[in-house]
Amino acid sequence: MSDEKNGRLRRLRVYWLTYIINSSKQHHCKGRDMQISGIDLQVYTLPIINSNMFVLVAEHNALIIDPLTNEQILKYIEDKDVKDIKIILTHEHFDHISGVNYLRECALNSGAECTVYAGVRCADSLPFPERNLSRYFEALFITKTEAERRIAAEIFDSNYHCEADVRVTDGYELKWNDLNLMFRETPGHSPGSICVEFYNDKDELVSLATGDSLVQGNKVITRIPGGSKGDYQEITRPYLESFGPDILVLPGHGSVSYMRELELG
Repeated sequence: MSDEKNGRLRRLRVYWLTYIINSSKQHHCKGRDMQISGIDLQVYTLPIINSNMFVLVAEHNALIIDPLTNEQILKYIEDKDVKDIKIILTHEHFDHISGVNYLRECALNSGAECTVYAGVRCADSLPFPERNLSRYFEALFITKTEAERRIAAEIFDSNYHCEADVRVTDGYELKWNDLNLMFRETPGHSPGSICVEFYNDKDELVSLATGDSLVQGNKVITRIPGGSKGDYQEITRPYLESFGPDILVLPGHGSVSYMRELELG
């Protein structure tokens, strides 16, 4: 392995393990009653690394943010007789895209439509394991227990790749049931990071999905391939600082929280 790849692995391992350790201390909201504009919010987490998938279902339509491979979600959307699935990717890293192909297959088998939305730079990286970082994920767990390494080997595909159907730019709007979604480019953690603003039918901002641009108990990680502290400080941090204290935040790792409960790293 080249010195460059060795260095990349070391950086990834140090900084991703910060998320793994701190996120595991957070209380996850699985099973907690939560809603966005009257629509039930389901939260699922990826074992070991504790990344979040958020699911909203209304009128046979599903909206899924950062999909995972999870049989519970498959049963949930089947029970709800979902006919249309819209998937939003907050950024291109493997732990936030690992369920794309799984859900596409589930949709195909059930006859449902499935559309994947991603920022342009995120979409550019999805087909390449080196750029979506799936190539390096197993290396993060070499010092973990044998049981944890076994779970990691089952979960992480070092050659994972997928594609987006719709490439969104800053300001892109999506109507989903009674919610209006606005996509905002928030680089720093990765080039393709986005946040998604949720507005109700009165045009009131009610929630914000942040991916790894804002995570409870962690400073935003920028010292990984594609990360940029400068972009975060100049673009993303001022954007996040503009929100009021009562906005419900759906983070990439850790608990669903209100903005007043979070500290910007």
